[in-house]
Amino acid sequence: MLMTEKKLPTRAWLTLAWITLVLGLVWLSSVPEALSQTPPDSIGPKRESIGLVEVPVFKPQQRSRADPLALYPDGLRFDVYRKGARVGRHTVEFKKDGDSLKVKSHLKLKVKVLFVTVYKYEFHSVGVWQDGEFQSVKAKINDNGKEQTVDGSVDASGRFFSKGYKGEFVSESWVYPTNHWNVGAVDSDVVLDTLNGKLSKVKILQQGIESIETRKNGVIEAERFEYTGELKNVLVWYDRDGRWVGMKFTTNKGETLTYVCRECGLSDAQGQILDAV
Repeated sequence: MLMTEKKLPTRAWLTLAWITLVLGLVWLSSVPEALSQTPPDSIGPKRESIGLVEVPVFKPQQRSRADPLALYPDGLRFDVYRKGARVGRHTVEFKKDGDSLKVKSHLKLKVKVLFVTVYKYEFHSVGVWQDGEFQSVKAKINDNGKEQTVDGSVDASGRFFSKGYKGEFVSESWVYPTNHWNVGAVDSDVVLDTLNGKLSKVKILQQGIESIETRKNGVIEAERFEYTGELKNVLVWYDRDGRWVGMKFTTNKGETLTYVCRECGLSDAQGQILDAV
């Protein structure tokens, strides 16, 4: 019986396999870890707790007293993009709870390389508002298997306490959280970073009106605001009525994520009028 000799892979196939491996490694090294925009801790041993950090804050102002249920009758839904590919969704739901407003936010990201999931991130929070003022929030974060929590609330004296993996913080007044649906946050000097529990000192810059894309209503006109200070590399857009309609931010790892609104409370008629501007 004649034995047939197996052919070795051609050089072209070996080159293709090598290129595929390299591209996979590049993707793996660039997954969007550490979504918080606050500066990362210094390299070295884990620092010990420094106790409760007091953060001076001016009492927040309510820029708009519009009812969120009227602004967002069907809630908020954003598609999240990374390098042109959709990697997740962010949704916000509003519900009356007696004389309070309960706000549920859910962000879910998934990055795949060659059909294999290499990174997952999930954020879920429940916030409570009363008479336009923030009362409390509880958040759970799963960062690629690493679980964290954030807990913030106003006590009987009106002081706001927060706790997360960045430490424990207190201010003399309630602050706006970084859930972004409430346009009042743009007038703040301190906000609660709901991704890590830190009360971050910020300066939010008003940068004018520009056109942005939405899924349901096409191109609309919206005002851009930029976060600077301890929370930076965040751009947020609001329409003329104070609706949250877009966002873009860069993580500590240099990853840029873009929010494109799928449902943000705009009627079809509003979209047609804005398209014609």
